[in-house]
Amino acid sequence: MKTNQQTTTFNDIVEDVAKAIPGYRRIIFKIITIALVIGKGRKRISTIFADFSTLIIGTQITRRRFYEFLATPKIKWKEITKIVLQKIGQRILTADRLILVTDDTSYGKTGKKISGCQTHFDHASKINSCKWLFGHCRVLVGVLLFVHGRWACLPLAQKLYLRKKQAKEKTKKRQGKTTDNESKIVIAANLINTLRRIIPFPTLVACDSWFSTKTLVKILNIPGLPPVHVLSRLRINAALYAIPKAPTPGKRGRKRKYGKRLPHLKQLATHYERHTIKVFIYGKKRHVTYSEFICVSRALQCQIKVVLIHNNKTGKFFPIFTTDLTMSPADMIEIYSARWKIESGFKEIKHEIGALDNQARKPHSVENHFNLCCLTTTLTWIYVMDQDQAPPRRYPSARSGAYSFADVREQIRKEYFKPLNFSGICPEIVKHAGNLILKHFLRSAA
Repeated sequence: MKTNQQTTTFNDIVEDVAKAIPGYRRIIFKIITIALVIGKGRKRISTIFADFSTLIIGTQITRRRFYEFLATPKIKWKEITKIVLQKIGQRILTADRLILVTDDTSYGKTGKKISGCQTHFDHASKINSCKWLFGHCRVLVGVLLFVHGRWACLPLAQKLYLRKKQAKEKTKKRQGKTTDNESKIVIAANLINTLRRIIPFPTLVACDSWFSTKTLVKILNIPGLPPVHVLSRLRINAALYAIPKAPTPGKRGRKRKYGKRLPHLKQLATHYERHTIKVFIYGKKRHVTYSEFICVSRALQCQIKVVLIHNNKTGKFFPIFTTDLTMSPADMIEIYSARWKIESGFKEIKHEIGALDNQARKPHSVENHFNLCCLTTTLTWIYVMDQDQAPPRRYPSARSGAYSFADVREQIRKEYFKPLNFSGICPEIVKHAGNLILKHFLRSAA
């Protein structure tokens, strides 16, 4: 990281990461990464090449080489991930802990013979839309970081999910070749363990109630690695038990796992004492009323700490839990509210960076384009972390003073659109011509 006198630019970050790409492909990698950030139109490879083709005259880089780069299986994504983690450094830890978030996302595709496309259930569809879509479903793991007064999700790993039924049908057609048909929970756990091996620190995994199962906890508990805990929403019909009493000395039989069955959460909400604290959630500090207790979960088969967040106006409550019994209720509420940033990250990757604009059909092309979108999103947040202050807001809001991902892209765009400075080197007419060239051939971000 550079000094305050010489602020790190986005181009510096891209140059460092591009060292893992050999030969002429390094130029293509840098062009695609920059275009994904500063572009406002379609982010198709054909469009990117058309916008930058004149700037690469004489380099023998053709449109075909752009498509070959996207379809190559030789991009070393593991080495790129290690370089990205080195760029983040110790800033990846929050209170000496690695906070990871995981979730799945789906998006539709139009066309035939697109690799990895299946019919998936869309639980986020609108009322007047179909519940099923034809497209891709991906499981993503990112790291939660507090960057200049707001939480942000940096995507670090992802994998395509294939439904078991359709995967088995494809296996039969391929005459004995195996097909990866792991469940979403297994995929998420394997991605998290891969990152934990690279970053050996105590880990907290924040996820929704669909992922927080016994399978996830079992796969994450690997001997030799630092401890890992789960923070998630508690199901309203969860089977909870009191902590069993200590066994009587000399009594025969194994130790009891569960105590007395606790009543329904609606009854427990009125049983425990309530407290009010001020917590930073959703962009500003708010007063939160909560109650807490420790019990044993039948689903996870371990002790958990439950926090019930009460709404004093409606009388309803929102239950969350963690397997870390030492975690404070304030931290649980703040981090779980920050889990929503992975949903914002999906929007950034698909709509702002341009993952939805991909028209590739081959397997490596599909994967490389989505990996490039995730990498570009992470590099954009690293750029913010390297700045002395947050980028200015283009559209200030009275409800929240936090900047957005679009504000960061606008600041990066201004870096690339600064007037060319040739003072003392060439006449004014050459300076004017250079600025016109810059404006014309980077028109994708205009």
